[in-house]
Amino acid sequence: MKPLLLTIGLFLLLPVSLAYAQAVPIEVQVIQASREPSGAVDPAIRSLVSELQRSFAYTNYQLLEVHKGQVSPQSPWRTVIAGGRNLTVELMELMGADQKRVKLEIKTPGVNTRVSLQRGGPPILLGGPAHGPGVLIMAISAR
Repeated sequence: MKPLLLTIGLFLLLPVSLAYAQAVPIEVQVIQASREPSGAVDPAIRSLVSELQRSFAYTNYQLLEVHKGQVSPQSPWRTVIAGGRNLTVELMELMGADQKRVKLEIKTPGVNTRVSLQRGGPPILLGGPAHGPGVLIMAISAR
């Protein structure tokens, strides 16, 4: 009887452990970009500056927030970013034999897109809605 209960218990835990094994840690850096004349760049995002300047025509970049969470095939990740905007990240697909690439769907007011990125690689940059004297940019990475 005990081996049967142990076997049943293992089968009940299997879906939970598989979902956890497929969980992908996500980090979202919320940056305010503007064209104010000072040209200030937040030192916390200095590693992103060259890519920000290549991709966007702004002179000021200020890190507002950093959000961390996990997303899995069964469980999207939701958080609230600057300006009270809801952000939803859904895992659409784990790609490759080593599952090192992920396809995500990103939704927040003004942004609704699907992206593919390398786990542990550089973040992708998404320009978003107006905020204060500029716009929000999200730097999204998967670990």
